[in-house]
Amino acid sequence: MGVIGSKPAPTRADRTDSKVNYKDKPNVAELGTNTSGIELSKSIIDFNLGERPCPLRTPVTDNFTITNTNPTRIHFQLDPSHPKEFQLTFSPSSGTIERGKTRTIKVKLVVTSKINVNHKATVLIDGAPHVLTARIRCETGVFGVDPSGIETEMDAGFQVPSILVMMKRSLLVHDGLRSEGIFRLAGEQTEIRRIKETMNRKEFTDSNDLNTIANLIKIWFRELPTPILNALPQESIFYSSEVSDCVAAFENLPEPQKSLLSWLMDLLIQVASHSTVNKMTIQNLAIVVAPNLYDVSTSNPMEGLVMSQKCVQFFHNVLLWKIQRDGLGGGAPAAPNGTITVSAPSADHPSVTSHAAPPPS
Repeated sequence: MGVIGSKPAPTRADRTDSKVNYKDKPNVAELGTNTSGIELSKSIIDFNLGERPCPLRTPVTDNFTITNTNPTRIHFQLDPSHPKEFQLTFSPSSGTIERGKTRTIKVKLVVTSKINVNHKATVLIDGAPHVLTARIRCETGVFGVDPSGIETEMDAGFQVPSILVMMKRSLLVHDGLRSEGIFRLAGEQTEIRRIKETMNRKEFTDSNDLNTIANLIKIWFRELPTPILNALPQESIFYSSEVSDCVAAFENLPEPQKSLLSWLMDLLIQVASHSTVNKMTIQNLAIVVAPNLYDVSTSNPMEGLVMSQKCVQFFHNVLLWKIQRDGLGGGAPAAPNGTITVSAPSADHPSVTSHAAPPPS
């Protein structure tokens, strides 16, 4: 990927688990640089289904290659995945590749119950992890589909899917905006699946299970065929230290992504206005929601970590700008210009305490 010419020379500061000044803008081209001597032909496996739903209990297959550009032989290993919803296997699952050679790996998927997920499989090559994303889409209805193909309505000045409006209404009716940990606390998985199925069957009307509804809003955005922020160039997310740059990228989002993100930000700002009660500031909401808006599909773990953190920074900056522009209250104030505390990521989202630069006047 090319380098934006107006950006300064790269620094290494934001690659450490410490307080980072994002004014030091690393070079986005560095992220795509292969220094391991390993090339994976794909970072995403979709089993050649495109947007078609994956059949149940019927094997589907795909493949990818590993090329060794090292001067020495390498060893690879892929462990099968057997959660209760699907089985993902590789053939061969381990072996060696001589220097300059390429090995084809066959991938087989059997899904036993309806699920929409981007499953991250780890390819160990000489002990170093590389990430392969298996894109699994089985459900039909209002989740995991193109939003332009489902029923929409006007809410808060934005044309958005009716299912989002219904979920928001449940939160409002049952005082969910004041519920402690809303959008952070996980709902019970069985109940999430049950309510999600009623939504896909268009049978949902209301629920007072606040954490389940808030999680389903995040899941709806996460399962979009193309997550909202993936509609932007990678550089727009990567260079996220300046609020003005983030706002310019947001303003250039196409529809319906721009309306969907604007609707979500309005809801989160309402939540943050009750932060003294629910403990969810704009900063906290950016941390738990942003990872659902961007799919880091790369085989490079460092790139995935950095882009996840940058996504939180980007979303936080745009939220703070919107609060100031609209004269709204959004919880805790921003910290010093351009600083952010970064630590190791969890399974669900990067552990990032984000303090974005104050919005421009």
